[in-house]
Parts: sequence; structure tokens; C-alpha cells
Amino acid sequence: MKENKMKLVKICGLQTMEAAEVAALNGVDLLGCILVPNRQRTVDPTVARQISQIANFNRPKTVKDIFLDIKSQNISDPIKYFDYIKQEILSYGPYLVGVFRNQSEEEVFKQASDLNLDFVQLHGDENKTEFIRLATELGFGVIPRYVIPRDIEQLKKDTQEIVKLGALSIPLLDSDQGGEGKVGDWDYITENLGFTSALLAGGLTPENLIDTKNVKNIIGYDVSGGVETDGKKDPTKIIRFIVNGKAV
Repeated sequence: MKENKMKLVKICGLQTMEAAEVAALNGVDLLGCILVPNRQRTVDPTVARQISQIANFNRPKTVKDIFLDIKSQNISDPIKYFDYIKQEILSYGPYLVGVFRNQSEEEVFKQASDLNLDFVQLHGDENKTEFIRLATELGFGVIPRYVIPRDIEQLKKDTQEIVKLGALSIPLLDSDQGGEGKVGDWDYITENLGFTSALLAGGLTPENLIDTKNVKNIIGYDVSGGVETDGKKDPTKIIRFIVNGKAV
């Protein structure tokens, strides 16, 4: 596979087919749906299934294929490991991500199966290490979220576990509770997270992506509110975020 230096882009909080189609047609890598009950951006299950069809349309590789690819590589260095996963997603996406928060393993993986998710994203105080293990056993990717600097020790532990298990997983670095539009401590990330690579979230917009160009070991971006106007996904902002994210 020829190395692609572009970053991953994930558009989250999708609630309509129209927004998902705009993202997919303009090169998004990960389509995100909120599956936490009773939230502003919670998706209707019927819409989530329709978005799954977009993600699966004419796809050359499933997540199960990527699992096999990962195991065949036998990569032990976390930076190289996560870059390999990035390359796979860039080459064969988009993939569908369901976002959960403090929901049981049973509920998370039942919905993952019912809605044909590719990844589960964990936004609460879950036992992320155990979720990573179980997701790997069941054949799902997992995106565990870490509030930085609070969760740095857990991130170190889980980074090693991901590589050891051969998990299809990329850590997500966020600020505070997420979805609040607050920018994270990018200087801290550059100075202290040289042991891993990760997706970056928290207060990102099409305009401020350029300001992240010197943040080290970031291999992608995750956005929700930053591509909305009056609480709704804005097609123009979605396109600009994808274009700008790929250009950083």
C-alpha cells in the first residue's frame, strides 16, 4: 500500500441521510452517529441503518478484512501501528462509527450488530481496556476517548493493550465533556504524547484546523458542532472541514 500522508476526517453527530451523503461524496473517512439516548444529536435507528448503507456501498474491505491485515503486519511500535490503521481507513473507507457513553457492553455491541456499525466510540467512564478486548473478539473497531491531560496514564496503558491485541483502534483526544466546542491543550499534546498517535477533537472548525499543523502525532480530526449552523449540519461547512483537514 502506498503511504498516504493525508489525515483522517470524521464527521460526527450525523442525523440525516443528506448530511451523510455530502460527507461521503466529499471524501470523509469516518461517519459518526450518536447512539447515546436523549441527546441533542442522537440519531434515529432507521437513519443510522440508512447511513450504514452509504458506508457499505461498494466497499472493497470490511473491518474484518482490516483485522486480518493488522495481524499479518506484526507491528509493535504504536506510532507505526496507528499509522497503518490510518492508511487502511484512508484507502477503504468510509466506515460507520456509533458513539456511546456509559452504556453496558451488552447494549453497545447489540446496537453495533443491529445497526451494522464498523466502530464503537466510547465517550464515558467505561472500562476502555475491557471494551477494547471485547470489541476485538467480536470483530468491531473501537475509538476510545481520552480527556487530556486527565486520562494520560490510561491512554498509555490502553495504547500498549491495543498493539498487543492487534485491535482495530485509534485513540481520540478530547477536551472536557466533548461536544462543547472547547479547544484542547494542543501544546500539552505535542509535549507529552510522543508515545502514541491519535485523532483530535474538541472545538475544531474548518477555520482553525490550520492551527493544528504543528501538533505532533495527530493522524486525524473529529468534528460535530464545528460543521453546524443553528444546530444543524451545514453542507458547506462539512465540505470545507474535509478539504481543510486533508490539507493540513
